[in-house]
Formats: sequence, structure tokens, C-alpha cells
Amino acid sequence: MIAAALAPYKLQLTIGAGAVAAILCFGAGWAVNGWRLGTDVANLRAERAQEQAAQAAAAASTLQADAAAIHQAATEYAGIQSTLAPKIAALTKELRNAPRLPVDCRPDDVRVRNLDAAIDAANQVAAAR
Repeated sequence: MIAAALAPYKLQLTIGAGAVAAILCFGAGWAVNGWRLGTDVANLRAERAQEQAAQAAAAASTLQADAAAIHQAATEYAGIQSTLAPKIAALTKELRNAPRLPVDCRPDDVRVRNLDAAIDAANQVAAAR
């Protein structure tokens, strides 16, 4: 009975049903594509986070190696300083107490001896390294 009443509108109903089906299919495709793209974006973000973590780990490793090298150089410097400082202090004191340079600016024997001693001390430290 309803089918007989709707018979003159069969074409319009078929077109309407097809349009509704097309809209539903389009919406479903849109949703599925959104999920797929959302997954792609999430994967890209995860890859980028892993790259950043690897870069941070490499930077931390380099920083740790640099800190160790600085510590070693500071330890060597402290050793050199403790060896060389008393000698330099004694030579400085001796040079302060030396008489003034003559007018013709030629170093006297005391200054030459002190400079030689300073060179010898520096060479000893360099040879010890």
C-alpha cells in the first residue's frame, strides 16, 4: 500500500537514496582518510622525537668527553703550575733584587743566568709532559 502510493515518486526516491548513500560514503571516506593522515602525522612526530633524542644523546656524549678533556688539561696545568710556580717566583724575586740595567741596555750576568734558569725550568716541564 505504501509502495503503491510512492510509485509515482520512485525515481525521486531512488535519486534521493543514492544521494544519501553517496553522502554517507563520502563522509566515511573523509573520516577514514582523516584517521590515516592522523596516523601518518603521529608517525612523523614519533620519528622526529627519536631523531631529537639521538641528537641529544650525541650532544651529551660529546659534552661529557669535552668535560673529561678539560678536567685532564686542568689537572696537567695544576701539576705544571705547582712545579713551575716556585721556580718562577724565585727567579722573579731575584730579578727584582738585581741592579738596574746599564745605560747601553746589555743584560748583566745575573739576568742572563736567571733567564737561562727560567728556560731550563720551562724545558723540564715540557719534557715531563
